[in-house]
Amino acid sequence: MLKSLLDFVFPTDCAVCQKPPSPICNECIPQFQVSKSAFEGKPVWYATEYSEPMSKILAAYKDESRTTLAHFLAAGLNVAITEAISVLGPCWICVPPRNRRNYKKRGFDPVLKLLAGLDLVAAQKLPPGTLSFQRKVLDQRKLDRSQRESNVLGSMIAIPGTQKVLLIDDVMTTGSTIKECARALSVAGYEVAGICVLAKRII
Repeated sequence: MLKSLLDFVFPTDCAVCQKPPSPICNECIPQFQVSKSAFEGKPVWYATEYSEPMSKILAAYKDESRTTLAHFLAAGLNVAITEAISVLGPCWICVPPRNRRNYKKRGFDPVLKLLAGLDLVAAQKLPPGTLSFQRKVLDQRKLDRSQRESNVLGSMIAIPGTQKVLLIDDVMTTGSTIKECARALSVAGYEVAGICVLAKRII
């Protein structure tokens, strides 16, 4: 929270090239173009690839608490969600459960903050706590592909429901977190219709 306030009152340099102005200069503002792929038999919409400069922007936003970047990132997530809903029809939005350790360190939930300012007419958010962890998990970013999958496998549980769901996250790398979210929701009775992320790693 303090870092966010300081960044607002005393702006630092561009999150990508480290030149003024903050939070991001005109040359480094990301250009979003929605692409579509598939994962585990479900359609995936993403606004950009997870590579530089997007990886630097997201690192500054999430790990340096430069929340002034949320405005630029939310624009990308918005176009991806809009495209997904135009295909799937009205959906209920669900995000991965909050990692308490990361939340305590950051002071905010990166995905929920991006969604907060969006006017999603054809999408409603499932109630907080619909999807939750039933055991502790490690920080996924420190693990390799196989470790990530075993780290989250069977870690989530969902309150029973029957809604059609669009899973939302900021980044999709190996897909292990999204896979576990979809499993828990499906077991609880939901129809997971698709996945929408801001940035996706292209393998």
